[in-house]
Amino acid sequence: MVQPIDFNRPVYSAVNIHIRKPEVDAKNNVTNPIEVNNDNGIYNAVKIDIDNPKVNTDPKPVYDYPEAEGIVTYDMLTFNQIPLNEKPKEVAEENTEDKIPAEENDTMANTEIADSTAVEVPAPNFTTLEAEKEDSAEKKTLEGVSALSFKANETDIKRPEIVPSEPILPNIDIALVSDNLASEDKDVQAQQMEEIVRLAILEPEKAKDYLVSDVFTGLINITNEDATKLTPPSQQQIEARQKLIANIMAVEKDKNAINNLPFKMSDDEIALATKLSPMELTERNKEYAITALGALAELFIEDYQAKENRIVPITDAPGISAIVNALRKDPDSGVKLAAIDALRHIQRPEYKEELSALYTLAQADTNPNVSRTAERALAELQ
Repeated sequence: MVQPIDFNRPVYSAVNIHIRKPEVDAKNNVTNPIEVNNDNGIYNAVKIDIDNPKVNTDPKPVYDYPEAEGIVTYDMLTFNQIPLNEKPKEVAEENTEDKIPAEENDTMANTEIADSTAVEVPAPNFTTLEAEKEDSAEKKTLEGVSALSFKANETDIKRPEIVPSEPILPNIDIALVSDNLASEDKDVQAQQMEEIVRLAILEPEKAKDYLVSDVFTGLINITNEDATKLTPPSQQQIEARQKLIANIMAVEKDKNAINNLPFKMSDDEIALATKLSPMELTERNKEYAITALGALAELFIEDYQAKENRIVPITDAPGISAIVNALRKDPDSGVKLAAIDALRHIQRPEYKEELSALYTLAQADTNPNVSRTAERALAELQ
C-alpha cells in the first residue's frame, strides 16, 4: 500500500545521518551529546541512524577501586619472612677471595696452566706373551678377590650331609615269582610254590603280597596243565622203585636190617628209581599249585572279611574254580587228594552247602584213598 505524501513535512534529497553521543579518545569523560533532531521529514534516500559511536574508548568502570601509586612487589607485603643464615653468593665469594693469599693465587694459576698444557700419555699396549699372561693373572686375582668379598669361604660353610635313601622294595618280588611259575624247569616251579605255601602258613601277613592276579594266574596255569600226553615212567623205573620201597619198609620195621636189605641196589638203580618222568613232574607241580591256591584263597577270604566286613562268595574266591575242576576231572589220584586238602583250608559255615556237594562227589571216586579222604572231610564239615 502506497502512503500519501505529506507536503507539510520537509523533503530531503540526500542522506539523513543522525549521530548521537559521539566520543573520540574519551576516558571516563563523556562529551556533551548533540541534541537529537527528531524531525519527521520525508527522505528520498537512505536513512542511517548512528547511536552512541565510540572510537578507542575505555569502558567506564562499574566500581572505583583505589589505585596504587606504584608497582607492588613481594617485599612490600606484610608476610613474616623466615630468616636465612646463608650469606649471599656474592658476599661469600668475596670473603673467600679475601682470605686466600696472593701467593697461593699465583700458585694455583700456574698449576691450572700446567694442567691444561699437560700431554695425556696413552695406556701401554701389551704385545708380548708375558704381558698378556700378567694381564690375565691380574684379572683372575681381581675376580677371586671380588668373589671372596661377596661370598663366604666355602670351606667354612658346614653343609648338611645328604645320605641317599635306600630304595623301598616290596617284601616279595612279584615279577620274579611270576617268572619262576612260568619257567620250563619244573624244579624251579616247585621251589617257588613251596616258598608260597611255607610263607602262607608261617607268615600270613607277609604272604598277603602274593594276593595278586599274576601269582594266581601262574598257579592256575600249572593246575590246568595236561599231563596225560607226557612221558610216563619206564618199566625199569617202576621195578627200581619197587625194590627201593621194599628196602625202606624193611628198615622201618627193623633198623638193623640196613645191613641186610631185601634187595641189593647199585647207585645207578637208586638214581633211576628216584628220577621222575615228565608226566610225574607235571603231576607233582599240579599238587603243589593246588596246595598253594588253597592257602592263598584262605588268606584272601580272611582279608576280604576284615576289609569289607562280609564273606566273599565261594565262587568269587580266586583259584577255587581250578581246585574244583582238578577234583572232578583230573585222572591222577594225587591231584584229587591235593584238591580235597585245599578245600579243607577254606571250610566255613558259609560254604557248608557247596563243600558238602563236592565231598559227596569225591566219595564216589574209584580210588580208595580219594574216597576215604573225602569222607573224613565231610564228617569234619558236618
